[in-house]
Amino acid sequence: MFLSGLSRKKRLSRTLVHAVVLSLVVLPALFIALDAAAGTWRFAAPQARLFRPLLADPTETQLAVTTNLDDRLNGDIGGSWEAADYAWDGADRDSGTDPDQGRPLRFRTGIHAGVFSKLRRSGTTFPLETADYLIGFHADLGNGRLTGRFEYAHVSAHLADGYDGRDQAMRTTQAMTYSREYFTLYGSYEREAQGGGMIGSARAYGSLRWSNHAIPDVRRWRVQAGAELVSSPLADGAARAYLACDVRVFRDGDLSVNRTAHAGMMFHNEGSRGLRLALVYHGGRSEHGQFHHQQDDYAGVALFFDL
Repeated sequence: MFLSGLSRKKRLSRTLVHAVVLSLVVLPALFIALDAAAGTWRFAAPQARLFRPLLADPTETQLAVTTNLDDRLNGDIGGSWEAADYAWDGADRDSGTDPDQGRPLRFRTGIHAGVFSKLRRSGTTFPLETADYLIGFHADLGNGRLTGRFEYAHVSAHLADGYDGRDQAMRTTQAMTYSREYFTLYGSYEREAQGGGMIGSARAYGSLRWSNHAIPDVRRWRVQAGAELVSSPLADGAARAYLACDVRVFRDGDLSVNRTAHAGMMFHNEGSRGLRLALVYHGGRSEHGQFHHQQDDYAGVALFFDL
């Protein structure tokens, strides 16, 4: 067990080193070479993802809490740091408007990390049952409507001391080694409605994932698709209603389909930062590595802090 823990720490350290090197050394050097030919780049600014995080994807690094209608609670802590931003000539980065909407091609890269935890309600306490840790490198490319993301990440899952095994639905005999690295390629198309109707914007997206290293040897690949619908501004303009759904297909012993849906309200500023309050449904296998082989169907209420 001790050697296994050391091995996991070494893999996590290697992934972190690779992400930092790619973000801080290789890519800035590439931008310097490109600067003379086609555009300009900035270091550590702006701090916003070019490929906007997916609203209904539970595997996105985010700051959120979901209280299920049973006795479970999901708590996520995560975010990203953007190392560099490259804009081809013609991209307006100093105007008062959002430079990512309707502008020429841009490239943005950085690192992201997150912790995805599951807790159990026990009286007035919430014992931690399991936690998944993620660290990764991302590179985004887009011009407003069309955006893409390349991602390389490491994730490992660990059983916590708050797990007592009494819940038959989530029973596992003992802690297992759950560790993997994977590549993911995302694509998204977003269209803002014209004419002042009820619909403000619509977005469709998809992704393909392949794992080059997986313990245990499950979920080697994943196919994802989803859609998001956001209303026009309501009341004072800060509030919008939204619907989002996300479907993920993979093989975990047999072919599995995970579904997640949101219906809620978002309160964002002009930079798309703020809060979301939503009803959440999840159906399919657990997204937590230690319980990956278990069914995990739930509905609940979630609060998201969109940073």
